[in-house]
Amino acid sequence: MSAFAGLLALSSPLPPDLPERLSTALESPGLEPARHWSAASILLTHRLRISAPEDRHDQQPRRHPEHPLVLVFDGYLINRSELIQSLNLPPSAKSWPDSALAFEALIRWGEQAPEHLLGDFTLAAWNPTTQDLLLARDGVGQRPLYFHQGTRFFAFATTPPALQAIPGVPRGVNEERLALSLADLPADPHSTFHRHLQSLPAGTVATLRDGRLTQRRYWKPECRKELILPREDDYVEAARELLDRAVQDCLRVEGPVFSALTGGLDSSAVTVTALKHVPGNTLTALTSLPAEGLALADTPRFYTSERPYVDRIAAQTPGLTALCFPGPPLHRWDTDWTSMFHATGVPWRNVMNLAWMGPVRDHVREQGGRVLLSGALGNITLSWDGQGKLPALLRRGRWLHALRQANDLARHSNLGASRARQIWRTTFSPFLPEALQHLLGKSVDAEWERLTALSPATRMTPPIQQALKSRRHAPRMPGWRLRQYCIEERQTTLESMGLVRALHGFEVRDPMADRRLLEFCLSLPDSLYLKDGVSRRLARLVTADRLPTEIVNNPRRGLQCPEYLYRLNGLRPLLAEHLEQLEKSSLAGQLLDLRRMKALLSQWPSDHWHPEYLTVLHRGLHFGQFLLWAEGGGAHG
Repeated sequence: MSAFAGLLALSSPLPPDLPERLSTALESPGLEPARHWSAASILLTHRLRISAPEDRHDQQPRRHPEHPLVLVFDGYLINRSELIQSLNLPPSAKSWPDSALAFEALIRWGEQAPEHLLGDFTLAAWNPTTQDLLLARDGVGQRPLYFHQGTRFFAFATTPPALQAIPGVPRGVNEERLALSLADLPADPHSTFHRHLQSLPAGTVATLRDGRLTQRRYWKPECRKELILPREDDYVEAARELLDRAVQDCLRVEGPVFSALTGGLDSSAVTVTALKHVPGNTLTALTSLPAEGLALADTPRFYTSERPYVDRIAAQTPGLTALCFPGPPLHRWDTDWTSMFHATGVPWRNVMNLAWMGPVRDHVREQGGRVLLSGALGNITLSWDGQGKLPALLRRGRWLHALRQANDLARHSNLGASRARQIWRTTFSPFLPEALQHLLGKSVDAEWERLTALSPATRMTPPIQQALKSRRHAPRMPGWRLRQYCIEERQTTLESMGLVRALHGFEVRDPMADRRLLEFCLSLPDSLYLKDGVSRRLARLVTADRLPTEIVNNPRRGLQCPEYLYRLNGLRPLLAEHLEQLEKSSLAGQLLDLRRMKALLSQWPSDHWHPEYLTVLHRGLHFGQFLLWAEGGGAHG
């Protein structure tokens, strides 16, 4: 929806040019001109992005003549009807913007208001009477909120660059967070890529009172109680109702509706379900494909092109227009990394995928789209694959049952490895001591070291080793606990969902991230996710009434940007230039394995599948360029 920033002066006056600074720093495609509100010690700046019809009536910072609150809000609420009823609002409230409903909730429930709001949102509210500042994020955490607490002022914003535009906010890279993120390891949810900026964690309310900031976690993913229903069909029917509602609640859209579509279970379920609820029952779905003319072979586990699956879905779904976009030889996000850093203030874990999907997202913007539907979080909600069930059976002493299930899973997997080897890997190997796994060449650490761009010295630092210890323990967790671990790790990286708006200028709404659906999925028995050798079982049962059989029963997953090595080959001169720049930085040399990057660049392979070129060379160079950009003060050029 929007972007906002604010500063509360604690012992010094507001800088006179602060409104202009914040307005400029919040600039991104699709935003309306800035609006400001200020008092003696505080300034709030808001820039509206219209993505729902009600947004056209929005005016922020929001105030009310009968109440002292001032609110800035960025979000999309999905429980509007329930809020209107609970707050006893007039019928006209149906046309109010989401910020107005959030304002009324704050008046009624105060610091507990965020607990009553469902959707993806972040907000800041100032009470001039009590001199309290309230900050909050939704439970799942798809919209980020950053802050800086100094001795003379407290500042907050929806993007890091807006905070760094404020005089007195120091610059500096958070080397620990950068290393953990580069290595795909869990990080502190309070941390950011900037040493002097913090992130408000998902599902958290923070209050600044008398210069003291307190934080309270009001929601987190957990299995409070396993749901017991009489029949399996009852679970499936309940999941279908939640999916339908989650999708329908994401369809308050200003302008044309677009949906990202692949041959997988999640995005296809969202797309086909949305078609039933959009006006006229017509919908445009967008798909990224490999570059034209490339011959890429499928593997037993993955397929490389979405086209046959998308064509099959479109053939079965009247009203669905499916547009396919081959991967471009070159996109601006392949080369203009500096602009990405300047707009978002972060490096991107999968920057190659971002460039590969660039034509799809450019099309949404060119056609006046303000919302793109997605199913990105389905793999930790509806289409969870059942990980954790087999080790959990062993923990409970049900060895024979675990062996039967593992044997069925291996039989259905369609993989080349022997059945005994697959049974060992899925069931017993998580309990093998790490030293013995390493000796056998099958350890988590060995695979991680092969695919990380961190220098050998950085790999041995305490934060990295502690995160690796947590990662080693994860496969031994019971199913619901492993899901909780994966969700919490994903929450820390979900800032990309909110920041992608700064690159493309439209919202990405994900019904699979619906908190109601997430809570439901966490409460289900493991057998609904993995049984008789069928993984992702719940999603297959739920979507059987709306997707082609070929999609529902497909054991393979699609690959994003399968031609990554082909694309990287065209970028080799630029990659060599980036590497040369990094070799002049002592900090880059300390954190990154530049020697290995140089070897990879000079020993180019002839076949397609070398993931280390994507994760070590390309991602390492991207993070390294972010490091140089940040060291240089975050300049545009």
